[in-house]
Amino acid sequence: MKIAIVAPSGIPFRIGGAENLWWGLLHYINHNTRHTADLIKLPSPELDFWELMDNHWRFSQLDLNHFDMVISGKYPSWMVSHPNHVCYMLHKNRGFYDLYTPITGYNYSERYITNDPEVCALQEFMRGNQGSRSSLKEFYQRLNRLRSRQHELLADAFQRPGKLSKEIIHFLDGIALAPTAIKKYAAISHNVAKRKDYFPVGYPVDVIYPPPVQSGFYIGQSDYLFTVSRLEKGFKRVELLVEAMKYVKTNIPFKIAGTGDDLENLKQLAGNDRRIEFLGFVNDKDLVDLYANAFAVLFVPYDEDYGYITVEAMKCGKPVITATDSGGSNEFVRNGETGYSVSPEPQAIAERIDYLCEHRQESQQMGLTAQKLVEDITWENAVARLLGESLTSYSIPTTIQKPTTANKKRKKITVAVTFSVFPPTYGGQVRIFNLYRHLAREFDIELVTLDDRRQPPFRGEIAPGLWEIRVPMSNHHHDAMWSILAQVGVPITDITMSKLYHLTPDYIEELRKSTKDADFVVACHPYFLPTIREVTDKPIVHESQDVEVEVKKTLLPENATGRELLEFTHQIEQECCQISQLIMTCSDDDGQKLSQIYQIDISKIVTIPNCVDLQAVNYVSWQQRLSTKNKLGLKEEFIALFIGSGYPPNQDAVRYIFQIAEQLPDIKFLIMGSVADAFQNQVIPVNLSFMGMVDDQEKDTVLGMVDVALNPMMSGSGTNLKMLDYFAAGVPVISNPVGARGLGLEHGKQCIIVELEQFVEEIISLRNEGDISKSLRIEKARQLVEQEFNWESAAHKLSNHIREFIKLD
Repeated sequence: MKIAIVAPSGIPFRIGGAENLWWGLLHYINHNTRHTADLIKLPSPELDFWELMDNHWRFSQLDLNHFDMVISGKYPSWMVSHPNHVCYMLHKNRGFYDLYTPITGYNYSERYITNDPEVCALQEFMRGNQGSRSSLKEFYQRLNRLRSRQHELLADAFQRPGKLSKEIIHFLDGIALAPTAIKKYAAISHNVAKRKDYFPVGYPVDVIYPPPVQSGFYIGQSDYLFTVSRLEKGFKRVELLVEAMKYVKTNIPFKIAGTGDDLENLKQLAGNDRRIEFLGFVNDKDLVDLYANAFAVLFVPYDEDYGYITVEAMKCGKPVITATDSGGSNEFVRNGETGYSVSPEPQAIAERIDYLCEHRQESQQMGLTAQKLVEDITWENAVARLLGESLTSYSIPTTIQKPTTANKKRKKITVAVTFSVFPPTYGGQVRIFNLYRHLAREFDIELVTLDDRRQPPFRGEIAPGLWEIRVPMSNHHHDAMWSILAQVGVPITDITMSKLYHLTPDYIEELRKSTKDADFVVACHPYFLPTIREVTDKPIVHESQDVEVEVKKTLLPENATGRELLEFTHQIEQECCQISQLIMTCSDDDGQKLSQIYQIDISKIVTIPNCVDLQAVNYVSWQQRLSTKNKLGLKEEFIALFIGSGYPPNQDAVRYIFQIAEQLPDIKFLIMGSVADAFQNQVIPVNLSFMGMVDDQEKDTVLGMVDVALNPMMSGSGTNLKMLDYFAAGVPVISNPVGARGLGLEHGKQCIIVELEQFVEEIISLRNEGDISKSLRIEKARQLVEQEFNWESAAHKLSNHIREFIKLD
């Protein structure tokens, strides 16, 4: 097999971990396998955003079809198109992903907002062509037109990193790394594999640890502490080690190898400490000797992708001291076994150095254990795994797909949905996407969804085994719908679907085609029931995300149209419940209500609760939260958060938060989500900010630094997904009983549950509460979602009920 290893060549050129990986991979393939390989690099300057764009385009135009396989691993080389493309990811352009910082003080970031029609058109084009390589040419035509008008646009339009440039980078990476473009996903560490937005959701990623480029590792003397690094300000944090030496009591030398712009600053920081020695540049042979004769190796970068230094040190039988936030090194450093992972503070590092020095025999044993741990990290194992020729014990997929029986056809489910699902941003979308992507491990599933008239049609696999067929609403349908909405003054587009679906004949046809070979159909909400019955007589499962008649009763006005629509909702929900063979609800309370209102046999109702994707939400402990606030300059601020879509009960909640904010002027209030659209041009409290819609990275950042989440809901059915997100992220929560409904919560245990009029008092009380009490409560909340509200268990439960009620086997 002829293999092309494709990579960018940075300007100016310098040798780092990526170069060592490509050279090691190339050498091993050519000298130790039956395959041949070539390393193809394109010059890739990155001085500004436009150079990045040129780099992406050049790689996208590479024709490497004279090779049998292409391996890429670093942006933007994966833009190359090839039918047998393996992505062995080192990292994405981190400034636009995990290291993107959307918040400075109170300048809260939203999506890029502009009145420029060409920029708006580009953003709309990207949203409508996610993952579509065929759109690249037109995309660059649009982008280049804007490039020619740079002087006319605002200075922040194409800054790097910036809001618009981030949207563009994500769009291009989404095309390059789409499941249709990549044959195999791999990553150099679990730390890389688990990062948000690095890989398509639900697809397996093999973690393949690359070995060091050096050879001849051995165990020598144990004379000094050692580290090697680029000496630059930022993420390598060598200054943290120099600072730690001020607290080290043991008289042991500390040798630092490496060069960089921060050398003089580090020397000044070291002062007259004769134990610290700066070695400058060392070659590979000398580097191995330095590892071999060290007593222990220190390595405390911030969120390192992998950390060759850890593996190199352990190959020489040395214990490693790293930091808890150092990323990849923590996959090898096991406290008390192969070294120590400590808080990134000088005193904590110094304490472990002294401990190792005082317990030399124990330290040597840690080194031997570390050497054993990394002995299978070899090019033989890495290349075999990368090329799909064998499995190794150290390389474990982060997502394990259940095998299917090759000679047994999988059952198929069609789900009729009144809104688009992917990408999931609000409650209903999140539920459908996560529940059915897990259920797709056992069934083939097609979501037939109705979208805004301005969006293009879409058909694609949004997770393994889960397809979305998206149909835009017709103009006639749209106009008729808004004619009805004008009479009630509230957004109840779902009810109108039952009356107007025939005005979008393309939806009827797509649903007909999907259900033709389906084993049963899911009516997600009752409103597409007439459409389903028109196209098929297959068994029906009703997914009741709310008790619709109860929800609509609180929304619809007391006029003729409102009363008519409420009666219609009652009829369509009753019919859907009666003819469905199985009904799933979000809570036991909803099941009881449906049974009582419509006289439904309770035995055919199953509770499938709203859950949370724990891999997609970063848990932040209370101490980490305080540290983050301190870094952001928010140490003295107390910040409250509410997240909500434009759903009317969320609007009511925001209006109540207005009242709270006016009573607590020294507290900052953030409102995240599309609920902001309902308050445009309204006067709001000076201490309250609307963030609007944000992406996952921005949401994570906010969830990782706020002091409390508020959930003052006055109406609603089912359960609030936002509560589970708060719990999963480690945010303290104050809710009223309506907001906490259906989750089995206890006041004071997982969160504070009080009536609305007590919110102000409880916010003040929480602000003054001790850290230990807050920590215990958020830990209990996190444990609750881990044990009771995970999508995989919910999907397994639903699968069992489907097989029982639908008689599929």
